[in-house]
Amino acid sequence: MSETAADRVRALERFTAMHFSQDWFSQHIPIWTRLLHEFKGKAGLRILEIGTFEGRSTCWLLENIVTGEGAHIDCIDTFEGAEDMVALKLDMSKMRDVFESNIAPWRDRVTVYAGESAAVLRGLSGPFDLVYVDGSHRAPDVLADAVLSWPLLKVGGIMLFDDYLWQQDPRPEHCPRLGIDSFLRCQKG
Repeated sequence: MSETAADRVRALERFTAMHFSQDWFSQHIPIWTRLLHEFKGKAGLRILEIGTFEGRSTCWLLENIVTGEGAHIDCIDTFEGAEDMVALKLDMSKMRDVFESNIAPWRDRVTVYAGESAAVLRGLSGPFDLVYVDGSHRAPDVLADAVLSWPLLKVGGIMLFDDYLWQQDPRPEHCPRLGIDSFLRCQKG
C-alpha cells in the first residue's frame, strides 16, 4: 500500500498535536528505519519498550513500524523520572498524562505498565520481536532489564539499547555502558 498525500497530512496533524519537551530520539530515526524495515507492517508484531518518557520513540514506532494487523507495543515506565532528570526541571507528575495524550491516536495498539521495570518484566509473557531498553541509566538497572527481557525476545529478534555513550555522570556504574557491556559478555556466543 503506497502512502498518499492525505496520509502524510494526517500523520503531520497527529504529530503537531503531540507534546514533547525533549528530543533524544530523532537522531536514531535513520538507523532505526534501516534496522527495523523487516518489521514494518508485519502482522502480529510485538514490541517491548522499557522506558517511554513522553512517548516520542513509541509514537515513531507506532507510525512507522507497528502498522500491521494485530501489531502491538508494550511500554514500561515509572512515569516518575530519575535523579538524572532533575536538571531538566520537568513536572513529572504529569508525565503519564503527556505520554497517554501523545499515543492517543494509536491507543488500541499499546499496553502501558506503570512501575519498576524489574518487577513488571517478571510478569510479562513473550515472545517479542523487538525489545528496546531505554529506562534507567544506572548500569545495574540496565543489566537487569537486559537479563529479564532476553528470555522474552524471539529467537532472531532484535534487542536495542539506548544511551551507550551517555556519560552525564562520571561514575561508570551510573551509566548504561557498563550494564550493556556486562550483559553482552554474559551472552557471548
